[in-house]
Amino acid sequence: MKQTKKRVSYIKNQKPTNIEWILNLLDQIPKYQLQQSNMKKISAAQLSKLQDCDQLLKSSLYTFDNKINKFTQMQFTLYPNMLIGDNQEYLVLSSCIMNKKIIQYKEFTAQGVQLLNSQGNLFLFYESYVQQLNWEKQLKRFSKLQNFSNKYTIQEKLSIQNHYACVKNKNNRVYTVQLIRLSSLSEQLYEALMNEINILMCFKQNGLHQFHALFEDGDILYILYDYWVGDTLYKLLQQGFKLTASQIAQIIFQIIKVVRFLHQNNLYHGAILPTNIVLHRATGPQNQSGQQLKITLFNFAYRDANQYNLTWLNKRVPKQWIPPEFNNLQIKPEFQNIDGYQIGVLLYYLTFHTNVNKSQQSFIKSLDNFKVDYQWLKSIKQEQQQEYSFSLIELLCGLLDPDFQNRITLNNALAHQWLTNQRQKQNGQNEKPKILPSLRTILELREQSSCEILSSRLGKEDQLHVTSSSEDDIEVCDDEYIHRISKENNKIPYYQNILSLIPQKHPSRNKQIIDQCQESQF
Repeated sequence: MKQTKKRVSYIKNQKPTNIEWILNLLDQIPKYQLQQSNMKKISAAQLSKLQDCDQLLKSSLYTFDNKINKFTQMQFTLYPNMLIGDNQEYLVLSSCIMNKKIIQYKEFTAQGVQLLNSQGNLFLFYESYVQQLNWEKQLKRFSKLQNFSNKYTIQEKLSIQNHYACVKNKNNRVYTVQLIRLSSLSEQLYEALMNEINILMCFKQNGLHQFHALFEDGDILYILYDYWVGDTLYKLLQQGFKLTASQIAQIIFQIIKVVRFLHQNNLYHGAILPTNIVLHRATGPQNQSGQQLKITLFNFAYRDANQYNLTWLNKRVPKQWIPPEFNNLQIKPEFQNIDGYQIGVLLYYLTFHTNVNKSQQSFIKSLDNFKVDYQWLKSIKQEQQQEYSFSLIELLCGLLDPDFQNRITLNNALAHQWLTNQRQKQNGQNEKPKILPSLRTILELREQSSCEILSSRLGKEDQLHVTSSSEDDIEVCDDEYIHRISKENNKIPYYQNILSLIPQKHPSRNKQIIDQCQESQF
């Protein structure tokens, strides 16, 4: 114990030190690992686009240079989920497992990390303890960690499939964790999942997952979110939950704000369905008369809004949620337009659609008799029938206009009279969104190298298809509340055995990666 304290004290008190000689003197890292770099070249055009993104850290670290075949100092810049060296190479951190690396020579110590994925390794070492603290905090935020079962205890299963409440052993805080068996995911599902994780790592926004950490142990991926309690909107409707006009307005208003935030970052959701919306249950004393509903929108593909992929869209959402212009081959619509239209369909669905035999129907089956009748809405608006709210019908006509050029914008929808009137009936204040710089460039770079990583991880045969998002397993979180509960026996092995995921179609992870991950973990 005294030896450990002395070593830590030495590291904390030391000034920036040249450790290059230690790294090059000792052969504690196999040469094949050093020479197999996982960093990729970045073009000048892509690099210039990163000017719009916030720099989290920038400093000189020790790393192995293949050109001179030795460790040397190199300047690295850290962006959200993106590490770029001054050699014009980059690495997407969410694709990497992070291992702690310590090289000891007599009383001298070199502290660093190994960033490992199927493409190779990157070793980084720090010149001071302060630098180590700053960089490890940020790298842990974006990289895959390991040894989840040593750090967290799973307590109970939540209402959403494959989601559980877990306790952090260190401070007894409660989080939501999603367990996913990697070998059960097709290439398309894995790409959609990593797209969502990649974005959630980079910002916090009300109405989206509040991401905390990503763990990968063997074939299981653990995605850690803020703790939440709730059910999908469709499940609640199946159970007979009746929404008032004010509650519908609250849901629509929050969804519009989330979607507008995505559009500001040149992204779109593309599947705004009742199965992709979680309605949170209150975790404290409830005020039934004026309680604010809180929602989370999940199951994202997080596609770049400039990408056009009608095939993907047809597999992901029911036909009622696809705008008319997407079926016109002579028009190439903008994919951001789809979200506004789908919000209109959702509002129409919540206002007019009634399910029969609710408890026995899947979402897709419940839509057999569902049709968005724009001409009927237009006739009601023209005749000003008192049976329906004129401002509601006006908003629906604006969102569902067959001509996408005439549809109401999201900003105008937020300020619409119907939403304003309904929200004024509710007590409480709405939180302001946090707008961050565009993340489009980071997405482009991540997707540019994803094919190479996926080809190493997954087999190429028996590819599964992305069907309705109601069957996907990419879900939700909460923020603001921290709950404490007593610890029990860890139930991780039990829940791993009962994971109700897609049957295994692909081989397990590359054995080489697992063999290389036996160092000390974070």
